[in-house]
Amino acid sequence: MNRLLTTFTGGLISLMIASCSGEMVDYSNNVINTPDQSENSGNQESPAIPEVTPPSAASAPLSSIASENIGNFNDFSLKFYLANSEKTRDNVCVSPFSVGSVLGMIANGDDGEARDEILKVLGFEESRLGMDALNTYYQTLLSNLPNMDKDITCNITNTLWLDPFKYVIRKPFMQTLSDHYYAYLIGIDPNGERGKDAINGFVSRYTNGLIENFLQKPLEDIELAFLNTFYFKAMWSEGFDENLTTEGTFCDINYHEQKTDFMIMESILEYAHTEDGTKAVRLNYGKSKQLSMTFVLPTSDINHQCLDEIMTAENLKQIDRNMSEEQIIVSIPKFEVESNNPKTLEILKDMGLNKCCKYGVEGPFKLITEKSSFFLKDFIHATKLKVDESGSEGAAASLGGMANECVANQIVFNRPFIFYIRENTTGAILFIGSVKTFQ
Repeated sequence: MNRLLTTFTGGLISLMIASCSGEMVDYSNNVINTPDQSENSGNQESPAIPEVTPPSAASAPLSSIASENIGNFNDFSLKFYLANSEKTRDNVCVSPFSVGSVLGMIANGDDGEARDEILKVLGFEESRLGMDALNTYYQTLLSNLPNMDKDITCNITNTLWLDPFKYVIRKPFMQTLSDHYYAYLIGIDPNGERGKDAINGFVSRYTNGLIENFLQKPLEDIELAFLNTFYFKAMWSEGFDENLTTEGTFCDINYHEQKTDFMIMESILEYAHTEDGTKAVRLNYGKSKQLSMTFVLPTSDINHQCLDEIMTAENLKQIDRNMSEEQIIVSIPKFEVESNNPKTLEILKDMGLNKCCKYGVEGPFKLITEKSSFFLKDFIHATKLKVDESGSEGAAASLGGMANECVANQIVFNRPFIFYIRENTTGAILFIGSVKTFQ
């Protein structure tokens, strides 16, 4: 597969990321007068947003995905949600699909412990076979989701951003990303204000404006930026009547009553009521009903602050087993959830990513370029989801930033500070004081 990128302002760049000849993809020979390298290097005009296109046909039917892989990845999805939810009392929305897409691309850059670490976190076998299974999992989903139903929009992009003058990407690595993740290579340095503006413009465009300021500050010392965007919009198979929407009371997690608009529907719907009192209703999207949204209401006996206790894989399976079509009246509040977590890497570390994030002479991820190894330095994840009478609209973006050298921490004592002198064997303090002013 040949995948060609378009041009950007201030210079022309043509990147062939999956060339049919040669062991390396030497895209740097195709760069002409980029803004950073031109005589007019002070030009800070943002690059034009590159064009990417989704796959036009499914690589394989969704039924070909092994149920074990789906179950294991759903386990990761639950753990990732819970790890985010436990850190906040605010509303939460995450896209494990988006996060996994970035981690999957990155995992292909290693053939040892760092790869296996990612596979273990995502729920796949820690081996080359597990890597192949994850790649096929994403290839199948990525090629099916955009083509399933005219009432459902799923626009997904995977891209790799880098300074085109610094690295030559290995052909096998980029071939894998092209074939399985439908990835594009974008020859723009992701760092600094220009990189921030370019990435934010790209994310805004490919999330239909739902995520406007994905990078809230410029990236620093990132050599490679793996970026996923996911835009989703779908109409309910059976929509709500806007005329029935009425104001009601929502008792929040702190037991405070809040007024909000509730959508109301009486119909034959998929409904579950489990032994512990949990109730759930499932609403389908589109004519094909291939996608759905499930709303889960814990028993009123559960403290609101223990909401996530029911979010286990077994409980979700029990909800599925108890689902049946029944005539019900359902009242669901219209809502909008938005989040942007630049500290997602800390959550992933807590879930088991450690060797991926450590730099050394024999560092991980040596399969991306010829002479460099990389480590995972940053991970940013943002989402937005809106639910109303007609359906749902949502977007996600995930960025994994790779560095190839350990950047020293910097500390500048440019405000009042404390000092002390001690004897190190005993720890006895000899002098102690503070500097508060130089006047």
